[in-house]
Amino acid sequence: MKHKKILFHADDYGRSKEISKNILKCLKYGHLNSVSVIINREESYHLKLKKIKNINLRLHLNLTELKNSNTIHQKNIQNLSFFKLLFLNSFKKKKVINEINFQIKKFIKLYQPKNLKIDGHEHVHMIPWIFNYLIKQKKKYNIKQLRNSNEFLMKPQFKDLINLRYFRNFLACIVVKLLYHYNKKISLNSPQFSGILYSGMQNLYTIKKTMNFFKNKKIKNCEILIHPGKSNLKEKLEFKNDYFNFYNSKKRKTEYNLCFSKEVKKELF
Repeated sequence: MKHKKILFHADDYGRSKEISKNILKCLKYGHLNSVSVIINREESYHLKLKKIKNINLRLHLNLTELKNSNTIHQKNIQNLSFFKLLFLNSFKKKKVINEINFQIKKFIKLYQPKNLKIDGHEHVHMIPWIFNYLIKQKKKYNIKQLRNSNEFLMKPQFKDLINLRYFRNFLACIVVKLLYHYNKKISLNSPQFSGILYSGMQNLYTIKKTMNFFKNKKIKNCEILIHPGKSNLKEKLEFKNDYFNFYNSKKRKTEYNLCFSKEVKKELF
């Protein structure tokens, strides 16, 4: 079975200069054909991305890394996390909604998309009150797609079961699945997603495993998330320590190389 539409997708474009530069190379010269954009005030990142044709483009709604991102124009919503957002009080919810509107409007102004596609940094768009707000704004902002982060759970291999990162990702998958089933059952118009389970640890083995899974399920429209946007020590002060360790991980170099792998190309096309 041949896949008609496979999105080989990177999140986090716009998060920093180095991250954006590496993702841009993957889009221009590699197999990457889809990207999600974090909105910030550094518009040179966006001007470079706009020159690339025939890629799938989405807004990467960022609500958890606002402190150092230069997008802050609101007080009281720095240092939010996924779980803090989940249980936010009504006062801060209003602040977050203002931030959501700010990012949507700026994305539309910069990229002028025919229709708006959205996903969330750390999948915050799946949090029920955020999800419901975005659904209510579908007509206003011409939102045509929200990422469906309800990922299939593939059978683990032994190497997965001895990997702490895998268990962390597995729990994240379960949380997102619960939120998906809690949210309204409406069409999100999005391809079948895969990327939480092996987030931060994608390699040739996990890509092949995912593609074989999709083929066996006869899924023709799918999205595989990778993180090829590696940072460096010069940018350390732009991140909290935990985030920097993730962005500067050696495994990000592995994911960057996947975008130029002949074996991955065979799987995708």
